[in-house]
Amino acid sequence: MAALNVPNQLVSALLLTVSLAGCNSSGSGDTESTTGASTDTDAETTSGTGTETGELPEGCDAYIEPSDDDQAALQGALIDAADGATVCLSEGTFVFNTEVTMTGTGVTLRGAGADKTALDFSAQDLGANGILITADDATLELLKVVDSAGDGVRANDVNNITFRDLGIEWTADASVENGAYGLYPVGCTGVTIQRTWVKGARDAGIYVGQSTKILVEDSEVYGNVAGIEIENSTDATVRRNHAHDNTAGLLIFNLPQLPVTDGKRTNAYDNIIENNNLENFAEEGTIVAEVPYGVGAMILAADDNEIHDNMIRGNGSTGIITVSYNLELLPPYDDASFDRFAQGNYIHDNTFEGNGADPALLAIVVSGNMSPPLPDIMDDGCADPDVMNVDDALTNCVANNGGATYYDASMCGGSPTSDPSGVECSHPSLPELPE
Repeated sequence: MAALNVPNQLVSALLLTVSLAGCNSSGSGDTESTTGASTDTDAETTSGTGTETGELPEGCDAYIEPSDDDQAALQGALIDAADGATVCLSEGTFVFNTEVTMTGTGVTLRGAGADKTALDFSAQDLGANGILITADDATLELLKVVDSAGDGVRANDVNNITFRDLGIEWTADASVENGAYGLYPVGCTGVTIQRTWVKGARDAGIYVGQSTKILVEDSEVYGNVAGIEIENSTDATVRRNHAHDNTAGLLIFNLPQLPVTDGKRTNAYDNIIENNNLENFAEEGTIVAEVPYGVGAMILAADDNEIHDNMIRGNGSTGIITVSYNLELLPPYDDASFDRFAQGNYIHDNTFEGNGADPALLAIVVSGNMSPPLPDIMDDGCADPDVMNVDDALTNCVANNGGATYYDASMCGGSPTSDPSGVECSHPSLPELPE
């Protein structure tokens, strides 16, 4: 989550707001892929790399094996790589003490598989990330990043970035000393994340911020504070992922005072979001540190999102919660472009099972001391009073969710209600893929 420090006196209040919400466990087993297609380009041997015979594997412009100085070997190959080149890593563990940077346009860094090629940053003492990408059309695939000091992989202000068949892991469970984010593309256009697993991030496992045209699919996130977070971003598809055993499974957030503030239109479907009951271990003073355990999915101050056809089960506080950026509870801001209300969202055709059975304490208090289980779907009931809600265009519609229970907390006036009839409406469906 983008940095936004919260004064101590507001942290507890924020927790009140958030608390309205009330694959396989190893991860790596599903990451090996045959999608790393080779090319027909002629390869030239790079000094200090290559196989014992001097011949490069098909599709590789440089080939690196573990050595006494993995840092110099890999960074040197990436610096020397021509635009569009592929730098390949063999099976084995590569050890680094500083950040690896990718600066060449169209460069691919390819391992032998996320269960075969590991980039070990446990000795890192320089650099804010494991891998930093600052060039367009880059691809990172078929490897694992382990124990980076900061974010596992970060991409800044690039176009057409692809992450696939990756593992990002912090070996310590639920430690505030772990890096904040597994994958962290920010300010990007065209983000593709496929078949990637992330474990142990103290903020979000898979994060996409201030970006547009985003696809996150077929991935697994577990043991993080937030599993997947789409923040201040527009036109994202989040599908067929497994978010489990995090503090919260999926966050769709807008925050003020960022370069991009009007994120909208995330389409989240065919995901399994379950058992997100991990105690929060985020860094104190960040907003994500105030998210209570037991949240399946949360929409904060974001409009026109669609959450449908998901399995949402076993989340201790609630299945889905929608809230505004409450000016009485959250830090003030100077940002005329920021829309603090969460409106026009569409939650439909999901399956809910066993949510709210073991809620966080404040979730119980804010729900009016309901006895568990708390409702599957919760809304703070706030809407922009200065905008006419014509034909339910601004209503957070809730429909066709089977026997799911519902609660409107009416935090901005009115009476709380568990009757969903006032929100049984629909919005036009979002496209399956970002346009």
